[in-house]
Formats: sequence, C-alpha cells, structure tokens
Amino acid sequence: MTRFVGHGRGEVTTAEELVPVDAHLQAILDSLPGQDAIELTVIDALGLVLGADVVGHTTLPPFANAAMDGYAVVADDLVGATVEQPVRLPVVGEVVAGAQSTPEVTPGRVVRIMTGAPLPRGADAVVPVETTSGSDGQIAFHRAVEAGAHVRLPGEDLEPGQVLLRAGRRVQPADVGLLSAAGVARVLCVPPPRVVVLSSGDELVQATREPGPGQIRDSNGPMLASMVRAAGGIPFTSGIVPDDRKALMYAFDTNLGHADLFVCTGGASAGTRDLLPDVIGAMGEVHTAKVAMRPGMPQIRGLIGGTPVIGLPGNPVSAFVSFEVFVRPAIRRLQGRRDMARPVVTARATEDLRGAANKRHFVRVRLARENDGWTATPTGAQGSHLLSSISAADGLAVVPEHVEVIAAGDHVRVQVLVEG
Repeated sequence: MTRFVGHGRGEVTTAEELVPVDAHLQAILDSLPGQDAIELTVIDALGLVLGADVVGHTTLPPFANAAMDGYAVVADDLVGATVEQPVRLPVVGEVVAGAQSTPEVTPGRVVRIMTGAPLPRGADAVVPVETTSGSDGQIAFHRAVEAGAHVRLPGEDLEPGQVLLRAGRRVQPADVGLLSAAGVARVLCVPPPRVVVLSSGDELVQATREPGPGQIRDSNGPMLASMVRAAGGIPFTSGIVPDDRKALMYAFDTNLGHADLFVCTGGASAGTRDLLPDVIGAMGEVHTAKVAMRPGMPQIRGLIGGTPVIGLPGNPVSAFVSFEVFVRPAIRRLQGRRDMARPVVTARATEDLRGAANKRHFVRVRLARENDGWTATPTGAQGSHLLSSISAADGLAVVPEHVEVIAAGDHVRVQVLVEG
C-alpha cells in the first residue's frame, strides 16, 4: 500500500486541503498529557514551574536589625540636634552582624552597630555613620531621628503561614533567594519533558562521517536536539533510523519508556519511502495534515502508547520552522508554562516580503534597531533546504495567509529567535 498517488491536477495542493496553522497547533496541544510534579531541591527547580503553592513557616527578618552602618540610639536623646548644635553622646559598645549577645543602650549612651546586626536592647533607632562626626569615645549627632529609623523589624518581609510563591510560577533566581532565606529546601515542580528526537532517512550519515554517493550528513537530528534543550526539554537522540518499517518501530518501542514526547523528522511527505505515518498508525493513532504554512506544509501528529508524536518535514529549514511553530509550544506546555509563544516585535520591512498563496509564510529575516524602531531584512534565498539562511536569521517575519506581499517600508510582525 502506498500514499504515492497522483491526482492529475494543475496545482500541488488546493486551498480546501490545507489545515490552518493554529488549528494544527491546537490539536497538538490538546493531545498532550499533564505532567506530574516531583520534589526537587530549590536550586534544581530553577527555571521550572511550581506544581503547588510554597508556604513559608518562618519570620523574616527573624529579629530587629540595623539597615545601615552607624549607631544604635534612643531617638529621644537626639531631639533638637542640628548641624550647628549637635548632640554629643558617648559610645559604650559595638554590635556586629552575627553577634550572639548585645550591650544595652540606655538614655544618653549609644552603641556602634553594623548593617544586619541585631538591635541592642533599649535602642529604638539607628543613625547612619555618614551623618555623624567625632572619635570613638564621643560621637556628634547633627540631626534628630525618629523612632524606628533605619531599623528592619521582625516579620517585615515574611510572616509564618505566608504564601511565598504560587503554583504555576516559573522559579527565577530571586525566588531561589527568597526560598532559601525562608528555609525552604525542596519544592514540588513540573520536571522538564524528555523529548526523543528521531531522525530518519536512508540518505543520512552522522556529521562526523564523510558522505558517500547520494548521502548527506544528518543536520536535523543535532539541530532539533539543540532546539529541545534551548526550549527547556531534555533531549534524547535515537541516532539515524533507516527508511525501514521494522527499524522505525524498534526506534519507537525502545524509547517509549523514557519519552514524554517524540519529535520525528523525515518520512512525513508522500514518497514511497515516507513510512512514518503508517508506522505511527500501526503502533497507535496518526493524523497527517497539509498545514497552511511555508515552509513546513506536510505535518504529522499522533500518539503511541499515550506518548504524543510530532512528525516534521525532512528539509532542514522546514524542520526548524515547524519546530518553532509546533514543537516549542508543546514543550512549554509540557513544562506547565504559560509563555508558549516567542516574543514578537513589529518591524519595518526593508524589502518586499512575498506571501504564499493560502499559506502563512515565515520569512527568515535579520533584525536591526534604528531610531524609529526595528527593521527586518530577508537573509537571502528562502529555499527550505538552505540552512545558512536560518543560521543568519534573528527572527521569522510572518506574512499572513491571503496577503500577497508586505511592501518595503510597511510593518510586519516578527517572531524573535534570538535567546535572551
């Protein structure tokens, strides 16, 4: 049985055959299973999405302490102090950060104190050293101070029972600091998805080998694995799989145990050796689609043993663009993230950007910042086999369906590819 059947018509694909980009993406997202949260150390949770609220059980600061280097004082002692008529008081001790005990401050006496040191008994304010003068024995205070000045109060930052971070939040470095300060060592979070990249084709050889007649080096496998990692997933590679039904089934079967998602490249079109849809269908369920996009029209989605499968075209640029449009959002969804889309900027086209009939055209462009905003310039020829053109791109300019051309000088929306 073969899908290599001609139709004797004047065009390759009719508008009625095309599936909208957004519809295909939504179908993929709807097929994704939920990920169970696991407990990880706070450090290991960096960049992951919390699976449950994190509640603190500590008071922060745990004790009143100095916000500045200076002197712990009784505020009433400095009433009326001015630059011309300072109040001079004796220093009777010193407190440093980490001190286990402190001297007592009584009216008419002060204690030297360092930032973070516990406020001594009897003191109700801290005067910064920069606003004082004098030697160690007698210190002149040149301004009055209010009670509580430059003092960090217990519980000012955190109280016991307070929700520190909400479920669904992606843990940031500052969150790690907050959790560590609160004594939280482990949190529940959604683990990064394990993504098996399966690159198929009899013509492929590893990048380290010299290709023979009719062969090419596999660029899709390493590229897609790198994109998985950049998107926050954990990539696994199956190696190069030949265009053989048993070999493809074996590759799926042996990777099912550690796959949250399969990403396949090659074998998605209509050739006699494009076996991927038949293999996926035999092992589970499969849906093929001609998606209304350029590059990347032939697409596959399916399920094998409950694990979603996304099949991409074999042309490297088609595979790259298809990953950005379909796989990257899927990986983000599996992470529990809400920010599935790339940042988008509006740029002024420096050249005409041609559309594709009935399709959404993703044009590889370089972005530049000028005084009046961003500009977008095509990286050159837009063939789906030209890897150099995607390597040179900062973004994908989106020419919508049913738009013939975005003229030079007009504005276009650009999905930014450069990682922050």
